[in-house]
Amino acid sequence: MLAGLTSTQRGKIAELHVATALMAQSSGRLSSFGPISDDHGIDLIALDKMTGRALPIQVKSWFLSADRPVRTVQFDLQKSTFHNAKTGAVVCVVMNPDTLTMQIGWVFPVMEVASLATDRRDKFVFAPSRMEGAKDRYAGHRHSDLASLTAEIERLLRKEN
Repeated sequence: MLAGLTSTQRGKIAELHVATALMAQSSGRLSSFGPISDDHGIDLIALDKMTGRALPIQVKSWFLSADRPVRTVQFDLQKSTFHNAKTGAVVCVVMNPDTLTMQIGWVFPVMEVASLATDRRDKFVFAPSRMEGAKDRYAGHRHSDLASLTAEIERLLRKEN
């Protein structure tokens, strides 16, 4: 279904999925905004309409059929565009290419990227297991549904701003 799409197009699909999920799962409390250009590692901004607080978010994605036996996935954050600030989050999602829905996701606070990811010369690398019950270093950041992922974004909005 997605064979003819570029990685940029697939990324935009995932970004829009996360953005609309934040609105829907928060009952409209969160609004999502996108930058005009993506040269600074921010794909969207979640705004809490009740408090006025905002959280920059970088979205990374993998499109993978649910029946494929891939145990781990890899998400790369290029250092040249990584938004390294006191607030913000990196949201990594595995998307089902047939239904265009999230299978599993992780939310990493920007402040924890350097300690959680593998530091390579030009990028940070996350390689979480997609297996249920995995006990890797990313397990505490894992979300099996959009409600849980949205609740974590709401928690970060309360905590970091």
